Amino acid sequence: MSASAAATGSHDRLKYFVEVFDKYITNEMPIRLLHITEEDKKIKFELVDRDFVKKHFKEVPDNIRTDFAEEMIVDGEEREDRIKERVKKELKYAILSHRWLPDNEEPFYQQMSKEPMEVPDGPGWKKLQRFCRTAKHVHNCEFAWSDTCCIDKSSSSELDESIRSMFRWYRNSHVCIAFLSETADLAAFRLQEKGGVGNKTVDVWFERGWTLQELLAPLQIKFYGANWEPLIQGSTNDRNNEDSKVIIEKISMLTDIRMDDLESFTPGIDRVPEKMLWASRRRTTRIEDVAYSLIGIFDISLMIAYGEGNRAFFRLMEEVIKRYDKWDVFLWSGRCSRYNAALPYAPRSYAGGCIETLRNAAVLAASYEYGDRRFALTNHGLEIWVLVLEVEVEDISEELPESRCISFKHEKFRVKVRHIGPKPRERNWAIGVLDYYIGSEGSGHIDRLREGLFTAFLLSSDTHPPSHLPATAKWKKETTKEVVRFNSPDHVNNPLTLLYL
Repeated sequence: MSASAAATGSHDRLKYFVEVFDKYITNEMPIRLLHITEEDKKIKFELVDRDFVKKHFKEVPDNIRTDFAEEMIVDGEEREDRIKERVKKELKYAILSHRWLPDNEEPFYQQMSKEPMEVPDGPGWKKLQRFCRTAKHVHNCEFAWSDTCCIDKSSSSELDESIRSMFRWYRNSHVCIAFLSETADLAAFRLQEKGGVGNKTVDVWFERGWTLQELLAPLQIKFYGANWEPLIQGSTNDRNNEDSKVIIEKISMLTDIRMDDLESFTPGIDRVPEKMLWASRRRTTRIEDVAYSLIGIFDISLMIAYGEGNRAFFRLMEEVIKRYDKWDVFLWSGRCSRYNAALPYAPRSYAGGCIETLRNAAVLAASYEYGDRRFALTNHGLEIWVLVLEVEVEDISEELPESRCISFKHEKFRVKVRHIGPKPRERNWAIGVLDYYIGSEGSGHIDRLREGLFTAFLLSSDTHPPSHLPATAKWKKETTKEVVRFNSPDHVNNPLTLLYL
């Protein structure tokens, strides 16, 4: 091979590495980052864009090409993935997870400089400075990202991209620095309890909506207390670290998130009720963020439209149901969505079930022996096959203006629920069983062999429905304070009923 041909081949190979490098920065890294420098022991930072990052790391493609020259890598996706992982390792940035300060004390995008700047006075600026100092000195990162000042929120397109990409940006970070502003040290952290008061109060970081994905997304996370000292000394990563296991175990107790999810979380539409329970005790300032903060956890795409209010969560549930086929998604109670009575108003609707119940139900729901797995949202409502068992009111007690306990009886079983809503007038009542055993020729049944309880909708209909009303539209779902669950001491078999709720 001639020298010119060899040079041409080398140039083409470098071009390929540059393309992968550019593609990674454009698609996998934040739109803007803080570039951290130090002068006379003073931390300075400037806001930079992706072009700055490309120029700053311009030698990386050639260095990687040289390192890969001696490796045998197959062409195609595997080769590109290997190169991307190496690029990611070189382009390190730290990312901040924290609770915002009140009264606009955080530094915002418009206040940032595109030249190295000294830190102004103010608690928000001091927090940003400590974050940048920790990122540079402890975690060896020249670049950092904070949601307070690295997003131009006046640009709807940039805000949309940032929210949709947030999970990925946290995952691709070198380390997430989690700042627990209400936790002094490890001893104080270990005292915290769900529902605790005084020195047992849970740090507010565990009660905010966005910090759920900030906990789960990063591959490396380090927890710092209120004085910016690490809760665990020594290690720069509190995930998958034996010394830091005490932290992860405590977080599991506070959040109901399994240890294996805290150690390595894979986003996706699975275990929907359990993931909703994780979010059920968290709050957001904007109503829409209840839904937007779950986009990455469920790995779905959702248009960002601030001002739509709770419709955002309904749209999230629409997307979930398009790809989720297990009846346990209906293990919620309390207030329903204003857009469909079969869907919940918010994640907190799933808080009525304990974590053990939801996990046990998930095992049953994964089987094709129980319930309808082809339910769908249509322009008629939720289309679903259920086992309808008509019941009669046996007793009404503990009446309040907007709720009451109703005991129902069937010839084979009894069930008691707390009904929410206006006091019902004369109605026909039924239990719509979701997790029935699938029989032959369109039938379903329940029996005493089930170790756990059966799950159902509470249904009602007019005693004298219009003659033109089809059977599929006869029943409507009623609202209950708890998930309707019951056992049957005997075998009950009926044809299944298609409902539109």
